[in-house]
Amino acid sequence: AIAATAGAKKVYAVEANPEAARRAKAFIAKCEDPNASRRDVDGLVPLQPGAIEVIEGFSTELTLPEKVDLCVFEICGSLASEEGLYATMKDARERHVKRPDDPATYIPRRCQTYAAPVSYALHNLLTPPSYDWSKIVGKDPIRFNCRDEALQVLAEPQLLEDVDFSKPLPSLPASVKTSLTFPVTTSSITNAQKGFERAFAEERQLQSLLIDEQGKRMDAAATASVIGAKLSGLAMWPTLVCDGSEGTLIVSRGRNGEAQKSHWQTVLQLMSDEPLSIGAGDSISFDFEARPEKAVTKATTYKLGGGVQRG
Repeated sequence: AIAATAGAKKVYAVEANPEAARRAKAFIAKCEDPNASRRDVDGLVPLQPGAIEVIEGFSTELTLPEKVDLCVFEICGSLASEEGLYATMKDARERHVKRPDDPATYIPRRCQTYAAPVSYALHNLLTPPSYDWSKIVGKDPIRFNCRDEALQVLAEPQLLEDVDFSKPLPSLPASVKTSLTFPVTTSSITNAQKGFERAFAEERQLQSLLIDEQGKRMDAAATASVIGAKLSGLAMWPTLVCDGSEGTLIVSRGRNGEAQKSHWQTVLQLMSDEPLSIGAGDSISFDFEARPEKAVTKATTYKLGGGVQRG
């Protein structure tokens, strides 16, 4: 509706979820009704009948009445590629848009995944026999609210995935590989330690875990100092680049990996049963592989391996 009121002559709204499509049609009908309360339609001016056409189904399984000038979408997962992004946008480039090589054809223009090695507070504080982390390592990752302070990054985040829709996408199924090396510095460890100290002061759930095996309360600052130099695994989160100007990013975590409000999650893949001690001068390397499928309904699969190189 916003696109139509902004001047688009025709909008094709593609929605695979039947209930969401039904609600969209009902909302558009209100927008087209000049007698409807503008409050009910978020203040939008009345739309011309037929300006918006809701089409139910996956875009990969239908043909639009015509090719379009602009493609607006949100199919970026907590890892950029996990919600059929490659399959959907490769098909859109080939069949649905007029100028597939023009960056201005797409909003967003690129979907990215950033990653950083992290220490996870619960991985350090919940130990066997009370909790067995071996049941998780090597299996499904843990997903966090992006505001969760229990994760603290141990090195500057780096770009893990970068899907640019104005450039040719790989033939599917595909294997997209990336190798990253993160240098650990005195500053990065200090920042993690300060982050945990702040989290212990502010988060009641974390405060409740500061009890040792003898039932004594642990010192928050001392505990933060220890776990701020322990590696749990690799954290990953998405970023959307919406135009070509530097700094115009929608980011699910801060530029330095700090927690902030977002509807996207942070994905953590633990690398070992117990946290690994690290120090300034060490480097942490990861080999990442995404395997997107040709069918949008088939999940992308991932492989991740890594290790610590001592400085």
